[in-house]
Amino acid sequence: MKIISGLKGKKIDNRKIAPYLFTFPFILSFLLFFIYPMIYMFVMSFQRLEGIDKIKFIGFDNYKRIFTDTHLGTAFANSFLFTIGILIINVVLGVLLAVALNSKKTPLRNFFRSSIYLPALTSIIVAGIYFRLFFGSGEQTPLNTLMRLLNLPAKQWLFNTKLSGIIALVIMSSWRWLGTNTVYFLCGLQSIPDELFEAASIDGANAVQRFWNVVVPGLKPIFVFVITVLTYGGLRMFGESFVLWTNGDTPGDIGLTIVLYIYKTAFNQFDTGYASALSVILFIGLVLINLMYVRFLGIGSKEAGQL
Repeated sequence: MKIISGLKGKKIDNRKIAPYLFTFPFILSFLLFFIYPMIYMFVMSFQRLEGIDKIKFIGFDNYKRIFTDTHLGTAFANSFLFTIGILIINVVLGVLLAVALNSKKTPLRNFFRSSIYLPALTSIIVAGIYFRLFFGSGEQTPLNTLMRLLNLPAKQWLFNTKLSGIIALVIMSSWRWLGTNTVYFLCGLQSIPDELFEAASIDGANAVQRFWNVVVPGLKPIFVFVITVLTYGGLRMFGESFVLWTNGDTPGDIGLTIVLYIYKTAFNQFDTGYASALSVILFIGLVLINLMYVRFLGIGSKEAGQL
């Protein structure tokens, strides 16, 4: 045991202080870049910026505006629809793709295991430019070319209706993150003991029964993780909408999301107080949703720990 001399002749065990020294940079950065901004944001939500350096305390006025803000209602609806869309695609297709890639009967499965993750490595800017061209309004764009081959009229997908805008956002996000979630499910599948599949087969269970009675219960922790991350990512989505429409200027708010609306309120309208109030409400909503997941799915209970 190494001892270092301290002040006034006291000796300090360096093994006791080493953990604090190693974690100090993280704790410091966490306090400076997370806790302090959170506290300052909460304080700003009760203020209004008047001029460059004049701040006025206005109480709960920013929170009262939330109930009469029609743009906010549109942003919440768009974010909700977007979140539901990516949940359905990423969870359902992610599990099915993971099952296929885990099967020894799948040809070139090692190649597909590697390549399916590549879209996640693509920059959001590059993906946004590509999908902006893919969903372009010109007749020669890829999607409208396909529409003409099917004898269907070309459409302005990004400037048509709210539904077409949400579909474009869901497709773009799912293209980027489906591979990542498939890898999560694949790792979960490989952690399920082979004996469970063998026992189910001996009992006469077919492929569908093995899926529902072995795969789905065995993947419960992965389901919780993926659904939580997708819900958090869906409600805080910003980059996809910002780059799919130039600077997030969506016609008729068809691509307006909660975080994009907060960004515009803070940096385009310079209404930092109201933007802070919206951020506080979004933070509280995300915490409540995650707590609901934990309570509903029984995370941390004895039954969950035995799965």
